[in-house]
Amino acid sequence: MRDNVFDSIPYNTVSGEDNVFAHFLQTAGLYDFMEINKSNINDLVILLDGKVRISAYCKKCKAERVFTMEPYIYFAEDRSGCYSQKLSEEVLRIQRLYVSEDAQSSDESTSKENTRWQWKNWQIEDESRILVFKFVCSMNDKHYLDYIVSTEENKFRKIGQYPSVADLTFPELNEYKKVMSEDDRKEFRRAIGLYASGIGAGAYVYLRRIFESLLEQAKGKAGDAIDIKAFNNAHVGEKITMLSSYLPSALTSNTVLYGILSKGIHELTEEQCLTYFPVLKDCLYMILDQWEEMRKKEEKEKSIKAALSKIATNIN
Repeated sequence: MRDNVFDSIPYNTVSGEDNVFAHFLQTAGLYDFMEINKSNINDLVILLDGKVRISAYCKKCKAERVFTMEPYIYFAEDRSGCYSQKLSEEVLRIQRLYVSEDAQSSDESTSKENTRWQWKNWQIEDESRILVFKFVCSMNDKHYLDYIVSTEENKFRKIGQYPSVADLTFPELNEYKKVMSEDDRKEFRRAIGLYASGIGAGAYVYLRRIFESLLEQAKGKAGDAIDIKAFNNAHVGEKITMLSSYLPSALTSNTVLYGILSKGIHELTEEQCLTYFPVLKDCLYMILDQWEEMRKKEEKEKSIKAALSKIATNIN
């Protein structure tokens, strides 16, 4: 068959990272959308069939957990009464009709819709217009991660989530509490919260503040090794060059980050800001990861130096 439509729904469960719709649910901000098309319809069928497991922070367990969901069930009526059915199976049936050679003779209503491909037909329009994906924590079936999506016009649009993107991301910042002040972590939380609410340019304001704070921390480490007056009058690129010995390579090799943040605040559209935000956030995470590694290395060197000094004192 064309378009690689399943002969049957796979039995195995897949990782959320390998399913484009599950990945979208976990990473997209509110009101972002992606197209449902022939090339990714199988991924949607797998998700609807409950065959996707995702890894996420559980707000109640306060730890990273695996979440799974049951197959998506909808209710329909016919002459014999009301019955329940897997939405995944109905979507798969519709797609088979689209690609089968005898679609017109086997299902007239579907053949009329073949002039424009759709992932669903009128029979499940009401049941599938708004989808709620209810993921459950593997360690406690009373801990949930819910996503709400609208599916009009072949668009898979995220319109709700609880816990929020911000709630699930905040714990990651605790890893950097020794290289970031509490105020900086609050700024980062605000940036993530604004992004999750669909406010791009506002999120960039806080990311830029964090970047500037990183430079101030490096300036403090440098102390008298740099000319403070010259530093204060320098452009950001020049400041990075002056502090290159005190900054992580992830920052010194990605000096365009500051310019992108500034352009986002003053020139880019909200849509552009939201599209680029995850990459910029990850870049800052990479910088912080390296800074934490530098801190641990310095701490270990101090510890070994102190231990060697103590040994030397004891044997002399």
